[in-house]
Amino acid sequence: MENDSVNLYAFVGEKISVIEFDPNENNTRIEIDSITGDSIRIVSYVMDYGFKNKYRVVKNVFNDLKTDTIEFVAYDHYGRPGFENYENVILYISLNEEKGHYYHQKYQYDPVQKTKNGIWKGLNGESIEKLFNEKKKGVLTARGLFDE
Repeated sequence: MENDSVNLYAFVGEKISVIEFDPNENNTRIEIDSITGDSIRIVSYVMDYGFKNKYRVVKNVFNDLKTDTIEFVAYDHYGRPGFENYENVILYISLNEEKGHYYHQKYQYDPVQKTKNGIWKGLNGESIEKLFNEKKKGVLTARGLFDE
């Protein structure tokens, strides 16, 4: 499925690496107060763990990434991301054009496995289309990626 107007890529991915990083590194910036001319130190804190991820793109599900490997950033409030526990998952990512990198749609993934016939299915036998459509109608619509 393709829809260039939706900033979402869903794909079956095979894990290459999941590496934790400190999302609060370099979190301070200095601005000049326009009225007083004083320097203002602004510090922002991310309350999540950060991860740099690299996955092999096995099969595009929604929109075509046009690459065989993809790197993206994921944040998780509770610790390591759940998708890391599976060798193959449907991952849902979006492009942050301003920062020039992909980021994971927080907590959204579906573990999948290949059948003897070479078809990707969810752990309960669901088709990848069914898994994607459930996310599309639910959380991805609630997040404003799709119209109701």
